[in-house]
Amino acid sequence: MSLFDAVLAADRASLESQLDSGADPNPFDAEGQTPLMVAAREGHDELVGLLLDAGADPSLTNAVGESAIILAAAHGHEECVRLLAGSATDEEAAMVRALMDANTSGSRSTPPAPPPDDLRHKLASAAAYVAGKLGDDGPAKRLERLLRASKPRKP
Repeated sequence: MSLFDAVLAADRASLESQLDSGADPNPFDAEGQTPLMVAAREGHDELVGLLLDAGADPSLTNAVGESAIILAAAHGHEECVRLLAGSATDEEAAMVRALMDANTSGSRSTPPAPPPDDLRHKLASAAAYVAGKLGDDGPAKRLERLLRASKPRKP
């Protein structure tokens, strides 16, 4: 059983045994995730603590730049966020607050106002950039067409 298997199975004994035997707490899987990222995403706070104690690096990021604390916050795992908060950068802390607010405001009766156009364009540009880096230029082409169409026409 690998560290990843132990984390996914929430098998503390197996994870602890492997770490005590000297297993590297920071390997990456084929998807660019570490055991700490997987534990945080799944909300296994006990395993997050165990991995941190064994030297897992909370600053590592996956292929799209998400760290363990971002994954925990995106999935609403408050205890994991608390355990990882000491290692968060200022930028991550701001994103974590926004993600946690979004998770707790899910019971709103009215949807939040849409973001301003400039923010939507920035987010779309960032998404197109990431998709391009991953080899998919379709989003960039769609964004380019959208931006051309949204420009005011000359009389």
